Amino acid sequence: MENILPLDLHALVPRFAALRLRDAARLGQLVTSIEQQGQLTAVVVVPDPDNTQRWVLIDGYRRLDALQHLGRDRIQAHVWERSVDEALLGCLARGPDRGWEAIEEAALIEELAGRHSQQVIARKIGRDVSWVSRRPGLIKALPEDLLDQVRQGRVSVWAATRVLAPLARANSDHARTLLKHIEQQPLSTRALKRLFEQYRKATGIQRQRLVENPALFLQALDSREQHVTDKRLADGPEGAWRQDLAVIREIATRLLAQVPTLFAAQQDPLECKRLRQSFAAAKTPFERLEQALVEVDDHDQ
Repeated sequence: MENILPLDLHALVPRFAALRLRDAARLGQLVTSIEQQGQLTAVVVVPDPDNTQRWVLIDGYRRLDALQHLGRDRIQAHVWERSVDEALLGCLARGPDRGWEAIEEAALIEELAGRHSQQVIARKIGRDVSWVSRRPGLIKALPEDLLDQVRQGRVSVWAATRVLAPLARANSDHARTLLKHIEQQPLSTRALKRLFEQYRKATGIQRQRLVENPALFLQALDSREQHVTDKRLADGPEGAWRQDLAVIREIATRLLAQVPTLFAAQQDPLECKRLRQSFAAAKTPFERLEQALVEVDDHDQ
Protein backbone atom coordinates (compact mmCIF):
# COMPACT_ATOMS: atom_id res chain seq x y z
CA MET A 1 0.00 0.00 0.00
CA GLU A 2 1.27 3.49 -0.82
CA ASN A 3 0.18 6.55 1.17
CA ILE A 4 1.21 10.06 2.14
CA LEU A 5 2.54 10.71 5.64
CA PRO A 6 4.13 13.64 7.45
CA LEU A 7 7.67 12.59 8.41
CA ASP A 8 10.42 14.20 10.44
CA LEU A 9 13.26 15.45 8.25
CA HIS A 10 15.81 13.70 10.44
CA ALA A 11 14.08 10.38 9.66
CA LEU A 12 15.01 10.63 5.97
CA VAL A 13 18.09 8.96 4.50
CA PRO A 14 19.24 11.06 1.48
CA ARG A 15 21.22 8.15 0.06
CA PHE A 16 21.24 9.45 -3.52
CA ALA A 17 21.85 13.14 -2.87
CA ALA A 18 25.30 12.98 -4.48
CA LEU A 19 23.73 11.75 -7.74
CA ARG A 20 21.30 14.65 -8.11
CA LEU A 21 22.11 18.06 -9.62
CA ARG A 22 21.89 21.26 -7.62
CA ASP A 23 20.43 24.46 -9.08
CA ALA A 24 20.55 27.51 -6.84
CA ALA A 25 18.08 29.50 -8.93
CA ARG A 26 15.43 26.78 -8.96
CA LEU A 27 15.99 26.06 -5.29
CA GLY A 28 15.36 29.72 -4.54
CA GLN A 29 12.11 29.63 -6.51
CA LEU A 30 11.00 26.51 -4.64
CA VAL A 31 11.85 28.05 -1.26
CA THR A 32 9.65 31.05 -2.12
CA SER A 33 6.82 28.78 -3.32
CA ILE A 34 6.86 26.59 -0.20
CA GLU A 35 7.07 29.64 2.05
CA GLN A 36 3.98 31.13 0.39
CA GLN A 37 1.91 28.03 -0.37
CA GLY A 38 3.39 25.19 1.63
CA GLN A 39 4.69 21.91 0.23
CA LEU A 40 2.40 21.11 -2.70
CA THR A 41 3.97 17.83 -3.86
CA ALA A 42 5.00 14.96 -1.61
CA VAL A 43 8.46 13.45 -1.86
CA VAL A 44 8.87 9.74 -2.55
CA VAL A 45 10.36 7.49 0.14
CA VAL A 46 10.66 3.78 0.87
CA PRO A 47 11.33 2.02 4.18
CA ASP A 48 15.02 1.80 5.06
CA PRO A 49 15.87 -1.92 5.06
CA ASP A 50 18.54 -1.27 7.71
CA ASN A 51 16.45 0.82 10.11
CA THR A 52 12.68 0.55 10.53
CA GLN A 53 12.54 4.08 11.98
CA ARG A 54 14.01 5.71 8.88
CA TRP A 55 13.08 6.21 5.22
CA VAL A 56 15.26 6.29 2.10
CA LEU A 57 14.53 9.37 -0.02
CA ILE A 58 14.01 8.37 -3.67
CA ASP A 59 12.68 11.55 -5.25
CA GLY A 60 12.33 15.06 -3.85
CA TYR A 61 15.85 16.16 -2.95
CA ARG A 62 15.23 19.78 -3.92
CA ARG A 63 12.09 19.88 -1.75
CA LEU A 64 14.14 18.52 1.13
CA ASP A 65 16.78 21.24 0.60
CA ALA A 66 14.07 23.92 0.47
CA LEU A 67 12.41 22.77 3.69
CA GLN A 68 15.78 22.62 5.45
CA HIS A 69 16.55 26.12 4.18
CA LEU A 70 13.27 27.34 5.70
CA GLY A 71 14.04 25.63 9.00
CA ARG A 72 11.08 23.25 8.77
CA ASP A 73 11.23 19.92 10.55
CA ARG A 74 8.43 17.98 8.77
CA ILE A 75 7.96 16.85 5.19
CA GLN A 76 5.00 15.34 3.32
CA ALA A 77 6.15 12.00 1.94
CA HIS A 78 4.59 9.52 -0.45
CA VAL A 79 5.51 6.15 1.04
CA TRP A 80 6.13 3.37 -1.44
CA GLU A 81 6.09 -0.13 -0.01
CA ARG A 82 8.84 -1.30 -2.35
CA SER A 83 12.53 -2.04 -2.20
CA VAL A 84 14.97 0.79 -2.86
CA ASP A 85 15.88 -0.59 -6.29
CA GLU A 86 12.24 -1.13 -7.27
CA ALA A 87 11.48 2.47 -6.32
CA LEU A 88 14.44 3.81 -8.30
CA LEU A 89 13.36 1.81 -11.34
CA GLY A 90 9.79 3.03 -10.87
CA CYS A 91 10.91 6.67 -10.76
CA LEU A 92 13.07 6.23 -13.86
CA ALA A 93 10.10 4.69 -15.64
CA ARG A 94 7.56 7.37 -14.76
CA GLY A 95 9.94 10.33 -14.47
CA PRO A 96 10.32 12.25 -11.19
CA ASP A 97 8.20 15.22 -10.18
CA ARG A 98 10.84 17.33 -11.93
CA GLY A 99 12.46 16.11 -15.13
CA TRP A 100 15.61 14.02 -14.82
CA GLU A 101 18.74 15.55 -16.24
CA ALA A 102 20.57 13.14 -18.53
CA ILE A 103 23.52 12.96 -16.11
CA GLU A 104 21.17 12.10 -13.23
CA GLU A 105 19.67 9.27 -15.28
CA ALA A 106 23.18 8.07 -16.10
CA ALA A 107 24.21 8.07 -12.44
CA LEU A 108 21.12 6.17 -11.29
CA ILE A 109 21.48 3.59 -14.06
CA GLU A 110 25.13 3.17 -13.11
CA GLU A 111 24.03 2.65 -9.51
CA LEU A 112 21.46 0.03 -10.52
CA ALA A 113 23.80 -1.69 -12.99
CA GLY A 114 25.88 -2.97 -10.09
CA ARG A 115 22.96 -5.18 -9.05
CA HIS A 116 20.83 -5.67 -12.18
CA SER A 117 21.51 -6.54 -15.80
CA GLN A 118 20.97 -3.98 -18.55
CA GLN A 119 18.16 -6.14 -19.90
CA VAL A 120 16.29 -6.02 -16.57
CA ILE A 121 16.79 -2.27 -16.19
CA ALA A 122 15.63 -1.64 -19.75
CA ARG A 123 12.49 -3.72 -19.27
CA LYS A 124 11.62 -2.10 -15.93
CA ILE A 125 11.95 1.49 -17.16
CA GLY A 126 10.47 0.97 -20.61
CA ARG A 127 13.63 1.66 -22.61
CA ASP A 128 15.61 -0.41 -25.05
CA VAL A 129 18.86 -2.04 -23.98
CA SER A 130 21.01 0.12 -26.27
CA TRP A 131 19.71 3.29 -24.55
CA VAL A 132 20.50 1.85 -21.12
CA SER A 133 23.99 0.78 -22.23
CA ARG A 134 24.79 4.23 -23.65
CA ARG A 135 23.49 6.38 -20.79
CA PRO A 136 26.29 5.75 -18.26
CA GLY A 137 28.78 6.96 -20.87
CA LEU A 138 27.68 10.51 -20.04
CA ILE A 139 29.32 10.35 -16.63
CA LYS A 140 32.18 8.04 -17.55
CA ALA A 141 33.33 10.65 -20.07
CA LEU A 142 33.69 13.29 -17.34
CA PRO A 143 36.63 13.53 -14.93
CA GLU A 144 35.47 13.18 -11.33
CA ASP A 145 36.32 16.78 -10.40
CA LEU A 146 34.33 18.07 -13.37
CA LEU A 147 31.40 15.78 -12.57
CA ASP A 148 31.37 17.14 -9.02
CA GLN A 149 31.19 20.71 -10.36
CA VAL A 150 28.20 19.73 -12.52
CA ARG A 151 26.39 18.15 -9.58
CA GLN A 152 27.01 21.22 -7.44
CA GLY A 153 25.44 23.38 -10.15
CA ARG A 154 28.63 25.34 -10.78
CA VAL A 155 28.96 24.06 -14.36
CA SER A 156 26.00 23.40 -16.67
CA VAL A 157 25.37 19.96 -18.14
CA TRP A 158 25.71 21.47 -21.62
CA ALA A 159 29.11 23.00 -20.83
CA ALA A 160 30.32 19.76 -19.28
CA THR A 161 29.22 17.42 -22.06
CA ARG A 162 29.75 19.67 -25.10
CA VAL A 163 32.89 21.60 -24.11
CA LEU A 164 34.74 20.41 -21.02
CA ALA A 165 34.43 16.64 -21.56
CA PRO A 166 35.77 16.76 -25.17
CA LEU A 167 38.47 19.16 -23.97
CA ALA A 168 39.39 16.80 -21.12
CA ARG A 169 39.78 13.91 -23.56
CA ALA A 170 42.07 16.03 -25.73
CA ASN A 171 44.05 17.71 -22.94
CA SER A 172 43.06 17.10 -19.31
CA ASP A 173 45.36 19.85 -18.01
CA HIS A 174 43.71 22.43 -20.26
CA ALA A 175 40.25 21.26 -19.15
CA ARG A 176 41.12 21.62 -15.47
CA THR A 177 42.69 25.05 -16.03
CA LEU A 178 39.59 26.28 -17.86
CA LEU A 179 37.32 24.75 -15.20
CA LYS A 180 39.19 26.62 -12.47
CA HIS A 181 38.60 29.93 -14.24
CA ILE A 182 34.93 29.13 -14.89
CA GLU A 183 34.45 28.52 -11.16
CA GLN A 184 35.81 32.01 -10.42
CA GLN A 185 34.22 33.80 -13.39
CA PRO A 186 31.22 31.89 -14.80
CA LEU A 187 30.76 32.15 -18.56
CA SER A 188 27.56 31.94 -20.57
CA THR A 189 26.82 28.97 -22.82
CA ARG A 190 27.41 31.18 -25.87
CA ALA A 191 30.80 32.31 -24.53
CA LEU A 192 31.90 28.73 -23.83
CA LYS A 193 30.80 27.66 -27.29
CA ARG A 194 32.85 30.47 -28.86
CA LEU A 195 35.88 29.55 -26.74
CA PHE A 196 35.71 25.90 -27.76
CA GLU A 197 35.35 26.79 -31.43
CA GLN A 198 38.45 28.98 -31.17
CA TYR A 199 40.32 26.31 -29.20
CA ARG A 200 39.78 23.77 -31.97
CA LYS A 201 41.38 26.11 -34.52
CA ALA A 202 44.15 27.51 -32.30
CA THR A 203 47.85 26.65 -32.16
CA GLY A 204 49.42 25.13 -29.06
CA ILE A 205 50.52 28.49 -27.65
CA GLN A 206 47.15 30.09 -28.39
CA ARG A 207 45.35 27.21 -26.67
CA GLN A 208 47.43 27.69 -23.55
CA ARG A 209 46.64 31.40 -23.45
CA LEU A 210 42.95 30.71 -24.05
CA VAL A 211 42.52 28.37 -21.06
CA GLU A 212 44.73 30.46 -18.78
CA ASN A 213 42.70 33.64 -19.33
CA PRO A 214 39.42 32.89 -21.13
CA ALA A 215 37.87 36.28 -20.26
CA LEU A 216 40.80 38.18 -21.78
CA PHE A 217 40.74 35.91 -24.84
CA LEU A 218 37.03 36.63 -25.35
CA GLN A 219 37.64 40.37 -25.00
CA ALA A 220 40.33 40.18 -27.70
CA LEU A 221 38.01 38.15 -29.90
CA ASP A 222 35.22 40.69 -29.44
CA SER A 223 37.65 43.48 -30.29
CA ARG A 224 38.76 41.79 -33.52
CA GLU A 225 35.17 41.08 -34.55
CA GLN A 226 34.17 44.66 -33.79
CA HIS A 227 37.08 45.91 -35.90
CA VAL A 228 35.91 43.77 -38.82
CA THR A 229 32.34 45.04 -38.38
CA ASP A 230 33.51 48.65 -38.24
CA LYS A 231 35.64 48.20 -41.34
CA ARG A 232 32.78 46.63 -43.29
CA LEU A 233 30.55 49.50 -42.24
CA ALA A 234 33.15 52.06 -43.31
CA ASP A 235 33.79 50.31 -46.62
CA GLY A 236 30.08 50.07 -47.34
CA PRO A 237 28.49 47.59 -49.78
CA GLU A 238 31.25 48.30 -52.32
CA GLY A 239 33.88 47.04 -49.89
CA ALA A 240 31.77 44.01 -48.97
CA TRP A 241 31.42 43.21 -52.70
CA ARG A 242 35.18 43.33 -53.21
CA GLN A 243 35.82 41.29 -50.05
CA ASP A 244 33.32 38.59 -51.02
CA LEU A 245 34.81 38.32 -54.49
CA ALA A 246 38.30 38.03 -52.99
CA VAL A 247 37.12 35.09 -50.89
CA ILE A 248 35.52 33.47 -53.92
CA ARG A 249 38.73 33.97 -55.90
CA GLU A 250 40.73 32.18 -53.18
CA ILE A 251 38.27 29.27 -53.13
CA ALA A 252 38.29 29.00 -56.93
CA THR A 253 42.10 28.97 -56.95
CA ARG A 254 42.12 26.15 -54.41
CA LEU A 255 39.57 24.16 -56.41
CA LEU A 256 41.58 24.66 -59.59
CA ALA A 257 44.64 23.14 -57.96
CA GLN A 258 42.61 20.03 -57.04
CA VAL A 259 41.37 19.33 -60.60
CA PRO A 260 44.33 17.09 -61.66
CA THR A 261 43.78 14.90 -58.60
CA LEU A 262 40.00 14.77 -58.47
CA PHE A 263 39.57 14.21 -62.24
CA ALA A 264 42.50 11.87 -62.83
CA ALA A 265 42.04 8.96 -65.24
CA GLN A 266 41.83 6.43 -62.40
CA GLN A 267 39.06 8.35 -60.63
CA ASP A 268 35.67 6.66 -60.38
CA PRO A 269 33.51 7.92 -63.32
CA LEU A 270 30.43 8.15 -61.11
CA GLU A 271 32.30 10.30 -58.60
CA CYS A 272 33.58 12.53 -61.42
CA LYS A 273 30.00 12.98 -62.57
CA ARG A 274 28.91 14.03 -59.07
CA LEU A 275 31.76 16.54 -58.86
CA ARG A 276 30.83 18.05 -62.21
CA GLN A 277 27.20 18.30 -61.14
CA SER A 278 28.29 20.17 -58.00
CA PHE A 279 30.34 22.54 -60.13
CA ALA A 280 27.43 23.15 -62.50
CA ALA A 281 25.14 24.00 -59.58
CA ALA A 282 27.73 26.42 -58.15
CA LYS A 283 28.35 28.00 -61.56
CA THR A 284 24.71 28.88 -62.23
CA PRO A 285 24.58 31.88 -59.81
CA PHE A 286 27.75 33.28 -61.44
CA GLU A 287 26.17 33.03 -64.89
CA ARG A 288 23.18 34.94 -63.55
CA LEU A 289 25.50 37.50 -61.93
CA GLU A 290 27.38 37.97 -65.21
CA GLN A 291 24.09 38.40 -67.08
CA ALA A 292 22.93 40.98 -64.54
CA LEU A 293 26.13 42.99 -65.10
CA VAL A 294 25.63 42.81 -68.88
CA GLU A 295 22.07 44.07 -68.50
CA VAL A 296 23.27 46.96 -66.32
CA ASP A 297 25.86 47.87 -68.94
CA ASP A 298 23.26 47.72 -71.72
CA HIS A 299 20.90 49.87 -69.68
CA ASP A 300 23.57 52.52 -69.08
CA GLN A 301 24.44 52.84 -72.81
